Amino acid sequence: MRKKVLATLLCLSMTATMLAGCGSTQAEESVATESETTEAAPAEAEATEETAPAEETATADFSGEELSILVSAGWMDNRYDATLARFEETYGVTVDLQTIPADQYSDILQSKLDTGTCADVFWIQSNPFAIASTIVDPEKYCIDFTGSDWENIMPEARKASCTYDGKLYGLQIWHNSPEYVMLYNKTMFDELGVSVPATYAELLKACETISAEGIVPWFVPGADGWQHQLSFFQIGGVYEAAQPGLYDALNNNTATFADNTKMLEVLEQFKELSDKGYFGEDWIGTDSTNMSNEFGDRNCAMAMANSSYIKQIKEDTGTEDEFGLFLLPLGDNSYFPTNPAGPTMFGYNGSEHPELVQEFFKFVCSTESLQEILDNSPAYTNLDVNDDALAQKWLPEEEEFMASLDESKMGTAVLQTGTKYTNDYWMDFGADMVSFCQGQMEANDVLKNMDTNRAEAAKVAGDAAWK
Repeated sequence: MRKKVLATLLCLSMTATMLAGCGSTQAEESVATESETTEAAPAEAEATEETAPAEETATADFSGEELSILVSAGWMDNRYDATLARFEETYGVTVDLQTIPADQYSDILQSKLDTGTCADVFWIQSNPFAIASTIVDPEKYCIDFTGSDWENIMPEARKASCTYDGKLYGLQIWHNSPEYVMLYNKTMFDELGVSVPATYAELLKACETISAEGIVPWFVPGADGWQHQLSFFQIGGVYEAAQPGLYDALNNNTATFADNTKMLEVLEQFKELSDKGYFGEDWIGTDSTNMSNEFGDRNCAMAMANSSYIKQIKEDTGTEDEFGLFLLPLGDNSYFPTNPAGPTMFGYNGSEHPELVQEFFKFVCSTESLQEILDNSPAYTNLDVNDDALAQKWLPEEEEFMASLDESKMGTAVLQTGTKYTNDYWMDFGADMVSFCQGQMEANDVLKNMDTNRAEAAKVAGDAAWK
């Protein structure tokens, strides 16, 4: 295998020249939450199966070339290893995978775009607004993939995060599971007589009961830098319900985060849980590296996670406990976190190997590659793509949870992707939440900072609503 994996664990001091984005998994960061997979038309399925070219022809065309990929930690992981190795073998090329820590990724990407030194393929956490606010000038920086034969592998909701001004620039292959809801140990709840909480008061009571047993009620990995703010943003439906038309007002600059009663309520509730120690004694200094073992060892009872993380807990630990899912009830939320967004790859317009980039995107969209990516994923049980030949692996717990939901409360996007310029300051907001919990700033200052940052991003984007 000729792949060069560059895990760039640098501690660089760089000045962000433009905008910071959400570095999750974000896998971090953000993602699909539709209740059913979209079925591909027969023609689309046939096209998918024909995407992998013959090895002999491909090697003759590209032999000896190198494809560089710049990505934030968590967005590719091991799930792409087999596909990258097969791509190298098929085309006789080398893949240079440059993985950057999430908290440094946005600054490094922007610097490379500004200086014309970007990798052949780069990733961002995309949503319907992200290309305009994060890349800003896609015609300058991105390869135009409009009309590519792999375009229809993506459902329309995902394609919206990959297009700008009618042109296709990105490829988003992400899952369709409920993303970042509350995952809990059902066996433990039953043993302790704890009911699944549907309101904040019930959540507080559950945490009190669990904590009394010496168990961390809600595992929050604050040191990751991107996970704890999910508790604020994933419940966008409750903000919209409390103030109908809020999303449109935020997008038209006629409303602010600051002084929003429901948002202030949620921040105060989060701090109360932190103050009571219900996130763990040192949640701010704890990362998610050992989270599955914390569940397996019964050291914690709940966490915000992708629904398919249940699979990882069981595989990592061999636990016989049963797990379930429920909606996060901060602010008495009862809305599902719909999110047609996720990590998305783009081709760099300054690449010296544009044909190889085009071929890579095509290769990744083949049924064989998609199945490899899914099969090698440590947690995800499905991919949100139009390919009937793909063998999905939905968990019974996922299906049970989705069946329990009120469909009328599944239409509001999460706050970070339903409003302009919000996701770009994901990490900044998370840092402010930590400062708030440490008593270093007020709740409304956390919200005011988001307004200030969004206004700056709008100015850079030339948004008329902020002029």
